[in-house]
Amino acid sequence: MSGKFKKQVSRSKLLTCTLVWNCEGNLLRSEGGSHNMPEDTFTKKKNMLKDTCLSFALFKILRLRYAGYSLPPKAHEDAWKLIRDGLLLQEDGYERAFRVVEVELMFLYDFFYTKYGILFESSWLLNKLAELIYVVVGIWATTSLLKHYKRPNSNCRLTNLPNGLSVDVLMTSMMIISFFIVEFMQFFFMFFSEWTKVIWICEYVKNKSWQNKAWIEWIIRVICEVQLLKPWERKLRQYIFLESYFYKPTFFLNNMIMAAYIDQTRYGQKQSSPIKLHKEVKKAVLNALKSIKDTKLKNGRDSLIENDVEQLLWACKLETQTQVILVWHIATSFCEHQKPERLGSPEWTNFLVATNLSKYLAYLVAFAPRLLPDHPYVAEYVFDQAIIEARKFFNGCKTMEKLVTKIEGDSRLAEEKTVIGRGAKLRKQLIDNTYEKSIWKILADFWVELVLYVAPSDDAQAHVEHLTRGGEFVTHLWVLLSHADIKRDHSIG
Repeated sequence: MSGKFKKQVSRSKLLTCTLVWNCEGNLLRSEGGSHNMPEDTFTKKKNMLKDTCLSFALFKILRLRYAGYSLPPKAHEDAWKLIRDGLLLQEDGYERAFRVVEVELMFLYDFFYTKYGILFESSWLLNKLAELIYVVVGIWATTSLLKHYKRPNSNCRLTNLPNGLSVDVLMTSMMIISFFIVEFMQFFFMFFSEWTKVIWICEYVKNKSWQNKAWIEWIIRVICEVQLLKPWERKLRQYIFLESYFYKPTFFLNNMIMAAYIDQTRYGQKQSSPIKLHKEVKKAVLNALKSIKDTKLKNGRDSLIENDVEQLLWACKLETQTQVILVWHIATSFCEHQKPERLGSPEWTNFLVATNLSKYLAYLVAFAPRLLPDHPYVAEYVFDQAIIEARKFFNGCKTMEKLVTKIEGDSRLAEEKTVIGRGAKLRKQLIDNTYEKSIWKILADFWVELVLYVAPSDDAQAHVEHLTRGGEFVTHLWVLLSHADIKRDHSIG
């Protein structure tokens, strides 16, 4: 790189996460409590302030990855050590890890879809103050002119209201008020954005004099506690193949004319209502992530071997990963009516994890194929073929009882090399007496490993685009795995 493009930065001017963590100010110091709140709550609030700076630092690394730059192995090792031995080591580490990634993705969202990344440069405060001064002066000058405004003699009744106020004065006043509201809302969202919080915390760390002033600490704490709308809804989108295969989109929306304006809905593409992302799901996935020993992820095979059910490995060795997802999803859906009876039991937790992740990965197949390992065209083709097979075989059966009766009454179905046939075969093996007592543990472990296998992706743009639609759970996993440089085992599939 040419020397004229390099910018030398003095180490004394650099502010690192280490300096933030070692800050002795009351706002960030780890030891001690508060007279106004329990020590655990006080420590948690301090960790949230530190984690905001950590999210910003990780965002810069993620931005390099998006631009196509690679990091040295040592950088990934340090990042993985921070995640595994730092964030995930605590009892509620899964919550903290997701919070850090959530804020990191907020920075990424702002970088691509707002102006915050440009506004918060070295002179952002002076520029914003100058802008506000111009607005205030402009409003004052316009208001003064309106007070002395006199319309030329006119007999047109349309230009005057019954109370004598002219229409042009009213419209001008409304435009001024609207302009002021928009400007104020922009300033409000900027002032309480994550970018502003990082700036305040960094200034607090750099200025020793601030660390002894309670009123400055109170201002920073108040600013940092305000949480604005987040791009991620903290929900899992769901899709149930056996309840949607017969869906036929309306002709009003699916035709050649509307195709020029909206994406066409395909047969069977009917999304179920999103559900809340349960803490059990987050905990199960991140516990599995923490226990990863190899940097090459498998597509569920390791979980089957650990549970001593190698007989099911055939369902992980199909032609495409989309087929693997659909076959296991169909089998899981058939087993879902055998739900555990006791709520809160380990078996119920496994049931919750397995069914939620099964429907989520099926949603990715139907609605977000770019986030899957297969090429989007391959995923769409496999999905469409599976819909055709289901519509042909089930022939209008809509209830789960009728669907189960249909597959149990056809002994030859399990021998077919279709998605439906393989799903029926897998379902039969799962409900066999050999696996009956541990069926939901097998499925939960499998789906946890499979969602981690799906998460790594070279298509960073697809993840960024989904941030505008509320974000995806798999994007959060993609971020964690990217920092650790954990990838798929490309010899699979």
